[in-house]
Amino acid sequence: MRINLEQPLHTVPFILFDLESTGLDAQAGHRICEIAAIRIEQRQVVAQLEQLVNPERLIDPDAFAVNGITQAMVAAAPPFSSVVPQLLELADGGVLVAHNAYFDVGFLTTELQLLGLPPLGNPVIDTLALARRYITARRYNLGALASSLGARVPTHRAMSDVLALRSVFEHLIDLLYRKGVHTLDDLLRAQRGLLPGDLESRISQQISAAIAAGQELTISYRTNGGEPVERRILPLGMVVEGRRHLLHAFCYLRNAPRSFSLDRLSLLAGPSQANDAI
Repeated sequence: MRINLEQPLHTVPFILFDLESTGLDAQAGHRICEIAAIRIEQRQVVAQLEQLVNPERLIDPDAFAVNGITQAMVAAAPPFSSVVPQLLELADGGVLVAHNAYFDVGFLTTELQLLGLPPLGNPVIDTLALARRYITARRYNLGALASSLGARVPTHRAMSDVLALRSVFEHLIDLLYRKGVHTLDDLLRAQRGLLPGDLESRISQQISAAIAAGQELTISYRTNGGEPVERRILPLGMVVEGRRHLLHAFCYLRNAPRSFSLDRLSLLAGPSQANDAI
């Protein structure tokens, strides 16, 4: 899926979404038990999805303590496979937005993988990363940020969290617009810690181009103390976390979502078949 990076922000379809799950680790077998999403075009909701999902496994007590979803509530709910067509239609051609987005994207990717479907190639905006970069707050969880804006505090049910997310996201968009962030490319760069006029490394530009084109990359990556390993990845987004510049991607070597530090990564094949390193 190719995205036009030069789109003005007011013309970009944004898909704000949230998941509730049976536990915190998709790789350990936890599953989605509720999903909610709204598609916003020109700040108007044009479509939405809110659905309990039968996770086909038990809900952990710790998860129930947070979201209040019981086994009885999901027993008659459809499986994730029945929700996928509506989700894909809702997300088509848009930019995904979530708070701590790559946690949710990881769950979505795992569920799609179980169905033999590829990862979503949509660009991803993480409001947690943006808030930490551009808002001064005592706490950055969704509830604290929504409360500070006078919005309704989320209840850890999926649609309640999406509505709180909308308040936080629109506040961030307004704040960043005043800083010169007017296009989708500007917004994705802001997530990488860059405002208009800031210089960016060559490799970061190439990865950004691959994300916009929904294109896979071949990289060489050095783990702690290890030798570089060649990997094929689908890049999903780049963020700044403190002093760390991270690339979130689906790794075909591990067959799972992974995060990569850009200072350990070399690009072997991509949009310009480059062989550049940070």
